[in-house]
Amino acid sequence: MVCARSFHDSNAAGVPVLSRLDFILQARLKGRPAIVGGAFAGALLLSVLLFLLLGNGKVSRVLFFPVGHGTHLAAEQRLLPRQHSLEGDVRDLVEGVLLGPMRHDLARVFPRGAAVRALVVHNRILYVDLAPSAALPDPEAPLRGAAAAEVLARSVRANFPRLREVVVFIDGQALQGPEQKKS
Repeated sequence: MVCARSFHDSNAAGVPVLSRLDFILQARLKGRPAIVGGAFAGALLLSVLLFLLLGNGKVSRVLFFPVGHGTHLAAEQRLLPRQHSLEGDVRDLVEGVLLGPMRHDLARVFPRGAAVRALVVHNRILYVDLAPSAALPDPEAPLRGAAAAEVLARSVRANFPRLREVVVFIDGQALQGPEQKKS
């Protein structure tokens, strides 16, 4: 059965829907394309200026790792997040050393699972206390004790020359400190 009444339907065949959308867009943007374009260009300019001034929030750091199972060291460059404090920047660097190298020809400085328990900068001296797992023997980490602490200290001093000394503790026991300075 066919309905004899017909209703005015905007979606009925023959009624161009696109012409209605074009009409709405033209009515809303009439005389305003320059404003919309200017706002877009201004937002783009502002974002480029902020990027140039603030950067991408990362900073290039140099980390040192043993080559193979020897005592020679090689540098590895990494992009680490920029923090808003010296302690935050140093913590990211120390955690990067603890994570190990990205290159396959370099060895770890400390065994897997080593973590920072505490980190403090006081009077231009960095005090780092590592978890007890940093002292466990590991075939992937050829350096032990004070030698591993010296590699960590070298990475810190290379990136933060304003620090006078680096004191490394493992589970509260000092491995390297001001009394063990090298001449």
